[in-house]
Amino acid sequence: MGPSAELRLDQPVRALAGYRRITLAPGAAQRVTVDIDARTLSSWDPEKHGWVPGAGRRDVFVGRSSRELPLRSKAEPGSR
Repeated sequence: MGPSAELRLDQPVRALAGYRRITLAPGAAQRVTVDIDARTLSSWDPEKHGWVPGAGRRDVFVGRSSRELPLRSKAEPGSR
């Protein structure tokens, strides 16, 4: 998942927010839901001495590995 544009703290360019392992036959399709913990979408704020959640639409990457991410979309935290 990409950084939150609305959060003015240092954030990783891309972070593993969740995963789910599935096996599909060639040409098959399946809808997959991956629940992501709120803290995964947060960054540490040294001035507040606490975790601050990111907000707004975030880039979501999907693929077989961190080097192979052919699917990309946007998602809003809290939406389904």
